[in-house]
Amino acid sequence: MAEHERDANPPSTEATAHRWFYTLGVKVQSRDLADATTDLSLRPVLGLRYGRWRFGHPTGTEWLRFSGYRKESNMAYQLREDERLKVGLSLRVQNLKYNSSFDGFSSGQNTVRGRVSVNYALAPRWTLGSDITQDLMGRGDGTTLSVGASYGLPLNERSAMNWSAGLNWATAAHWSTQWHLAPPPAEGWHAGLGALGMGLSYRYALTPQWAWFGTLGTSRPLGQLKTFTPHNLNWQGQFGLLYFSR
Repeated sequence: MAEHERDANPPSTEATAHRWFYTLGVKVQSRDLADATTDLSLRPVLGLRYGRWRFGHPTGTEWLRFSGYRKESNMAYQLREDERLKVGLSLRVQNLKYNSSFDGFSSGQNTVRGRVSVNYALAPRWTLGSDITQDLMGRGDGTTLSVGASYGLPLNERSAMNWSAGLNWATAAHWSTQWHLAPPPAEGWHAGLGALGMGLSYRYALTPQWAWFGTLGTSRPLGQLKTFTPHNLNWQGQFGLLYFSR
């Protein structure tokens, strides 16, 4: 069966409830492609799925339809998962120094963020999403809210593209933590919009188990963040090689 057809018709809940699925791989990423001093970093990729439980990167049953605008979670549980509506709870260990997911390789203090996410499929290729996150350990990372949309396009039996866009808002505590290395605004931090972002991802299945992917995203700072960023547009990119269990 073609790869995109297999992802469009994933195994039933009963068929996967008592099976482990996993993803292993490696990726190279850059946080700001517009900054010539930004280094490329090599990071491992790990994903696990058991029934309604998820950990890390999407596994082989869902990788072609993953909504790229939202960051990965370390641990997630799907409260509801049907053809149109998906509701999930998740926890993410976050590195406060780099404002990124904990990966075991980066230094700095970490916290745990809780998230409630909702995805609704308007059509077979269009999905709307929203999530709210909270620093559960009270380490000053505050609350965030994001809304977005994604469009998935299977290109052939081996490849697919995904376009996504999103807008985020956060409390003053979150912005002060995220930008802790920069001088604070003269009027102090306040809650507001952070950035409007868009991204494009491409995924290609070399075999039923092996695949590679590449993503490119850009974001425009909004509100107070415009005074802290050297570029009107910030660019991020990554590519990697993955192995899926089937």
